[in-house]
Amino acid sequence: MMLVADNLHKFYGAFPALNGLSFSVEPGETVGFLGVNGAGKSTAMRILTGFFAPTSGAARIDGRDPMLPETRRSFGYLPENNPLPARMRVGEYLSFRAGLKGLSGAKAREAVKTAARACRIDAIKGSLISSLSKGYRQRVGLAESILSRPPALILDEPTSGLDPAQAEEARELIRELGRDTTILLSSHILHDVETLCRRVVIIDEGRVVADDSVETISAANVEERTIALEILASEPVREALRGVPGIKSIAIAEGAGGEAPYSVRVTMPPGVDLRREIAALASRRGWLVTEMHLEPARLEDIFRVLARAGRMGRLHGEKDAD
Repeated sequence: MMLVADNLHKFYGAFPALNGLSFSVEPGETVGFLGVNGAGKSTAMRILTGFFAPTSGAARIDGRDPMLPETRRSFGYLPENNPLPARMRVGEYLSFRAGLKGLSGAKAREAVKTAARACRIDAIKGSLISSLSKGYRQRVGLAESILSRPPALILDEPTSGLDPAQAEEARELIRELGRDTTILLSSHILHDVETLCRRVVIIDEGRVVADDSVETISAANVEERTIALEILASEPVREALRGVPGIKSIAIAEGAGGEAPYSVRVTMPPGVDLRREIAALASRRGWLVTEMHLEPARLEDIFRVLARAGRMGRLHGEKDAD
């Protein structure tokens, strides 16, 4: 099932929340949807899920208007605030939502059972929703979103409020769903996006400023790269490393002596990889390099660079087309 935002504009009075937003999520993709607060993410997701219409442009889910009732039943949606009826019990709520999705009888019971098991909430189906922690409420919302085994999921902050163990369980569930489900995932927890998504759409001021793989966006928008090394040497290594052209900085945590290694972090400009030069230096000096790897650029680094610029800005220094 394909998700499409086609030249979406949305005005609140004179304020343009979306300004020509266009992107698509192909069938079977899991795509991260990122942007700072106020970038337009929530507005875009509410249009894609049929909660309100754009001022102009079109949203399509499998070629259909998301505001149509039959389209709404074809995808799952977990909103950020995850509103749940406090006075209903978990099982009652899931059964009620299954009915709204067109399921009844044995099919509805099996759907509730399967979703509850997948989200690890079997034991609380008899509990009042008002008694649940934020983590369990989030699990109930996720269970509701997958009741009908939809071919597409739109997830807004799916691990918000979960403890580390619960968050990892949620990520594992999303990984499993992503094998045969189209997923658009918005999250402020960039680790979720890095571990779950091969592709990222970043928006600012209501339009797309980057749409590519995590690796490509990261490589193009960091201030420096880092090589991490473990070196066994009979001499201090800092001065020798300073002789390698292109190194910006060297950080060393020296070993306790004897066979304890030097733990070294070397930084260099983006697009530069000095591993070959460092390996050649180690060979000449008789050092034993027990570990050396280029640390991957992280999305946190990109947002830190952009924050220092004073605002989200356009990636790659490009101007948006009208």
